[in-house]
Amino acid sequence: MVSSTPAAGLPLTLGRNGRTPRTLRNRLASAPMERNYGTTDGYITEQYIDYLVTRAKAGLGMVTTEATYVRADGKGRTHQLGLHTDDMVPGLRRLTDALHAEGALAAVELNHGGRTAQSAVSGFKNLAPSPVPCPTAGGEVPRELTAAECYELVAAYAAAARRAVAAGFDVINLHGAHGYLIHQFMSPISNHRTDEFGAPEFFMNLVIDAVREAVPDTIVGMRVSVVEGPADGISAEQQAAIIGKAHLDKLDFLDLSAGSYDAGEWIVQSGEWKPGILSDYAAAYRQFGLPLGMAGRLNSPAIIEEVLSQGTCDFVSLARAIHADPAFVGGVLRGGRYRPCIACNVCIDNLGLGQVTCTVNPAVGRSRVPVPTPAVRPSSNVLVVGAGPAGLTAARELAEAGARVTLVDDGARAGGQFALAERMRSTPDFHRFADWSASENERLNVEVRLGAHVDTSDVGTLARGFGADAVVIATGGRRPGAGFVGGDSPRVSDIRDWLTAHPEILDGSAGVFPEAVTIWGADSVAMSVADTLATLGTSVLVVGPQEALAPESGRRAKILAVPRLEANPKVRIFLSSTIEEFDGSRVRISRAGVQDEWIEAPGELLVSRSVLPLDGPLTLEQREAGLSLSASLPVVLAGTVVDETPAIVSNAVKSGYDAAQRIAAALAGSGTDIAGNVRDRRKFPAVSQRTGDPGTAIPDATPAPATPAPATPAPVRIRRLGLAQLSLVGTAPPDLVSIAAKAGFDFIGARVRPVTPTERPYNVQPGSPMLRETLARMADTGITVEDIEFLLLDGTGLQNGGDQRVAWLQMMEAGQALGASTLTVACADPDLDRFGDHLAQMTQDGKAYGIVPTLEPIAYQTVRSIPQAVALADHADCKLVVDALHVNRFGGTWAELEDAADLVPLIQLCDGPASPPKSREGLILESRSERGVPGEGEFDLPGLLAPFPGDIPISVETPSGSRVAAMGELAWAKQLMAAATTVLTTPAFTWSTT
Repeated sequence: MVSSTPAAGLPLTLGRNGRTPRTLRNRLASAPMERNYGTTDGYITEQYIDYLVTRAKAGLGMVTTEATYVRADGKGRTHQLGLHTDDMVPGLRRLTDALHAEGALAAVELNHGGRTAQSAVSGFKNLAPSPVPCPTAGGEVPRELTAAECYELVAAYAAAARRAVAAGFDVINLHGAHGYLIHQFMSPISNHRTDEFGAPEFFMNLVIDAVREAVPDTIVGMRVSVVEGPADGISAEQQAAIIGKAHLDKLDFLDLSAGSYDAGEWIVQSGEWKPGILSDYAAAYRQFGLPLGMAGRLNSPAIIEEVLSQGTCDFVSLARAIHADPAFVGGVLRGGRYRPCIACNVCIDNLGLGQVTCTVNPAVGRSRVPVPTPAVRPSSNVLVVGAGPAGLTAARELAEAGARVTLVDDGARAGGQFALAERMRSTPDFHRFADWSASENERLNVEVRLGAHVDTSDVGTLARGFGADAVVIATGGRRPGAGFVGGDSPRVSDIRDWLTAHPEILDGSAGVFPEAVTIWGADSVAMSVADTLATLGTSVLVVGPQEALAPESGRRAKILAVPRLEANPKVRIFLSSTIEEFDGSRVRISRAGVQDEWIEAPGELLVSRSVLPLDGPLTLEQREAGLSLSASLPVVLAGTVVDETPAIVSNAVKSGYDAAQRIAAALAGSGTDIAGNVRDRRKFPAVSQRTGDPGTAIPDATPAPATPAPATPAPVRIRRLGLAQLSLVGTAPPDLVSIAAKAGFDFIGARVRPVTPTERPYNVQPGSPMLRETLARMADTGITVEDIEFLLLDGTGLQNGGDQRVAWLQMMEAGQALGASTLTVACADPDLDRFGDHLAQMTQDGKAYGIVPTLEPIAYQTVRSIPQAVALADHADCKLVVDALHVNRFGGTWAELEDAADLVPLIQLCDGPASPPKSREGLILESRSERGVPGEGEFDLPGLLAPFPGDIPISVETPSGSRVAAMGELAWAKQLMAAATTVLTTPAFTWSTT
């Protein structure tokens, strides 16, 4: 009898030569995909744990961390995980415990970047077998390792392996692929040595031996690039021969991948390449008798069943497919529904930018909190205009939320411009998103009307015509004009209109293609169309103002197309160039420093310039005028929630998702109007959750004396305590609310804008899903927001650029929605007069939002004394925030504090050593990263707090990345609560309540 269980569902046992076996419940493993979800110090975060555990819950047999560096000089990404010190172990233990609870084995991949690690990221000079730079990683020339240093690195792998076992990992995977250190010793590109380390297998075997000795009973495997890629690299035959010399008796499996930094197209393959691309190489590794894992375009249940049932490999390593949707696991094992990966490679290209997101899954990588779309009121009707990626996403989300959705588009097929992208050579998998969206529309009973043009100029009339309670306009945006003399010629067309009008060109009909075309623009659309037409045989002229082809696309998204175009003799490319005039057969182009020239412009002239957003962020004038969208008829322009970002499909999908959440929030009666403004914000009494009597408000307190209270005990008076965002800087505001409530705090100080490039982005702007979720959790817990943290003013713009006044108005909008009363401001402007004027303008603007700027004097910035801060506050009519760290670093006096007491609405509590760090960098690190727990340091906290009335709230601001990683967020918050309560209940902090 033939089993109906798919091959992927069969268990697999790893372990040989007497080692204790470990059994995977099925043949599906997550690949070590990097995501930038860790901390800058290599600790795992709650967001990362949630991400991996979610995929374990989906049913994976084995869950693998990303490439995890074994020594600090091997770190290659800003937020990469590390196993370089024992401090990493507790946090990773929390991960493995959670994975085991879900039934999955826990695996870690050990790695060192070698020449790919750059000092700008790691803080250390990079090291390699030979001084050969890696241009694609940054081009820093590495220092050649001495033989003794090679052995030290071997020991680092062994030490990391011991830590991995201590952290609870079942499986260790040695990264011997992708151009990292072990692979660098194998490759003739990077290894020019003449000593014993010149043998390609020598370093690899030392690592295998050392790791096996360090963890004798642990499952150990190695990841291998079956082909390096470059012509002068390791061939497939040479790589198999090298592995044949490996100490295979000490390994339990091989995990097959491909490529290197010099051939990135092999590491994360393009959609152009066939599924299961590495199957052709796997047969050579069967000779070694080890179980084989395999990666490489395993993007459907069918191809996974094929490679497993045919014995090509024993388990599969999945990355993009389960990043796009954990439900892919259920699709493979049980035939369930899942959101398909389209091989756009936005995920890998995001590694250089920040957290790894996903084009088709807008909830991935945007925070720890994947905020669900709220259920709407029964019988809610929503009209979505535009069936491109944004409209399709909005329609699906709203239908899932319970709305009756009508989706209209004037095209003949859903997908909009995305439907054109499906037909391009470099993006053949894009059809999978449109096909999935169509099946979701059918499943959710979305009414789709194609070929229906509607007038969006009068939304009220439009809504009444469709009986809609809300409208999403997702029409893609206004297309710019040609922008040059002669642009009105009948030979000039928008490239999208031209493709739509000539479907025969791309439908596969042999010989049907234009002889020549000219394309104005060098964006991703131009690149894709030029590449596709050139492949057919068309002569192409590309003229664009961009400095590079498709600058809005990442390197991997164009890694095949751009070289093809540049090598094609029928393609001419003029970059950093502008078309000034078109006379019907020629264009006049201008370039900086070069005299204008006329060149032949054959065929049609197609205009391809990035689509302008239909509606961007509100301008300063609109904000000042109080412009907002209607609350009576919710209308969202898809694209207004996402920041100003390139007009690519990934951003369109995210904007459609956010638009749906805004509409659903309005139709669910969440307490906010469609602009995100609070309509009936719940009021909470000023209560202490630590008293056990949530219905009793804290009575007003008399001013505290400047000297300790008398010995006679008086009723204990505990100030209201809050948890500052900086104490848990990697935690999104909604989770901060929940953690604060569980730890017993009364309020939070929420950051609504990152201060440093390494901080997680928090989008709690009006209308955002994160704001809605934060408000919902505040309502559930009684936690309030006292303060929003904080704006750093440098006189020329914020640290990320942009107009400062617009930035602080945005922060105040968010603060108003959260119910905050103060906005903390720090000074980084050397011109104090200018800073004072900015502060005064902020104070004036804050009156409209009910928010008062509060100046935070910071020793390593310009404001360096309490009297100086008081003078600025008096000038600007604002307030001051007193921070224990800053006061002790100034050397402020108690008298100065007492004189400033009436200016202080909030006190920030932390501790630290009496001696300040010696350098400015040390002060910055102490302030932002590693402050002391209240009561455990040398600061005179009783003396600091004594001048202030007892009704001034205290925000505990004690960041510590290392301890948060070791203890977990909630345990850290509870420790801070216990420490602060101990400090505040000493005799110096008791007041009579009468």
